[in-house]
Amino acid sequence: MKNKNRSASFVLGALLLASSNAFASILPPNDLHLEDNPEILADITKEEFDKIIDDMVTLYRPLAALHGAKLESSNGWSDSTVNASANRMGNTWFINMYGGLARRAEVSKDGFALVVCHELGHHFGGFPFKGGISNGWAADEGQSDYFATQGCARKAWKNEKDLNATFATRVAAFEKERCDGAWSSEDDRNLCYRIAAAGESLGGLLAALKKSPMPSYETPDQKRVFFTNHSHPDAQCRMDTYLAGAVCPAGFPDELIPARGHRGGQWTRSAEVEALKYSCSPVDALAFAQRPRCWFGPKVR
Repeated sequence: MKNKNRSASFVLGALLLASSNAFASILPPNDLHLEDNPEILADITKEEFDKIIDDMVTLYRPLAALHGAKLESSNGWSDSTVNASANRMGNTWFINMYGGLARRAEVSKDGFALVVCHELGHHFGGFPFKGGISNGWAADEGQSDYFATQGCARKAWKNEKDLNATFATRVAAFEKERCDGAWSSEDDRNLCYRIAAAGESLGGLLAALKKSPMPSYETPDQKRVFFTNHSHPDAQCRMDTYLAGAVCPAGFPDELIPARGHRGGQWTRSAEVEALKYSCSPVDALAFAQRPRCWFGPKVR
């Protein structure tokens, strides 16, 4: 089993390194699979793992169909890989999920759901996209994080009002204040709290990956890039992105992928202008709801 898991992680890493145009993943290649023990009692069961993935995929299959595609998942519960990825083969769009990530002590069930949302974000999140012609289908890493909280988690959990309400006493004052400042209704605030908590769960995983201190919503990344970073931002920057998406009141569209196939080119300023109709832009009043400047270099300023 150990050799099989090590081999699976090696193959995934090799594919990601050698063919970045084929796969987009939530984490860079890593050796955290060496810490996995499928026999331990994790926070998530195989049944819950499958249900979380299948429910999210079912939610987004109609949108894939609108684009002439079929959305599928590969549920690798027994695989110790601590990662997740998305890829396309013809008109079939895949997300690939692994038990090694789901079993991590840092990752809550909602945190794992947010990982599924991130991988869906590569397909549906839209601008900004990864560079190059072959991998231009994929929203970049920061945008997939932003989509995960602005669009996907909100869409998936908006009707779970009783469960969402339990998070009103489970988040810290900082993120509670941010959510309260962005949303006027109690239901929207509770949903925002839940999404913020899920993002914090992934912050713990990102810290473990880098062997760095736990990032905090209260200490946002002060870095400001001029050009958009299409790769994996730092842990703090990604935490900032989760909260920014959670507090962005712009409704993410169900019927389109923002700026995908934009007639002027999907990496252009006009593509950004088109995409900003569906997110919080640099001219919006809520500065903390915009894509963080630690990874996003806007052309519109």
